[in-house]
Amino acid sequence: MSGLRTRREDLADEALVVLRGGAMEMRSLRLDAVRAHRRFGEFAISVLAGPDEPAIDELARTTPRRHVVLTLVTAGAIRSAGLELRPAFRRPHYSVVLPDLDDGLHRLMTCQTVERDNPHYVPPEAQP
Repeated sequence: MSGLRTRREDLADEALVVLRGGAMEMRSLRLDAVRAHRRFGEFAISVLAGPDEPAIDELARTTPRRHVVLTLVTAGAIRSAGLELRPAFRRPHYSVVLPDLDDGLHRLMTCQTVERDNPHYVPPEAQP
């Protein structure tokens, strides 16, 4: 098992984070956190982040394009909930690190989020 590979960079509190492709649901968050723990030894949720709206629009063209809705949160809201937002792997990937699975998920669920339609949604039958 190898730990989360991190980069040296900091994301401003007002930066936007694509927390989920789709709605934020406890079950899927828990599954993702447990998978990360099995692989890296830490409970974490994979997210994508950008400094502003144009960057988030570009991100929505990538992996999240298979979701009708995107759930967004600010980096500051994650940090205010007492969670670490770690720059992991390659940009624009980050991990929301949960020191304790249940408490961490509860804290994440209390963050103020915004759901918005993904203008770059591609239906499953049209995906390559």
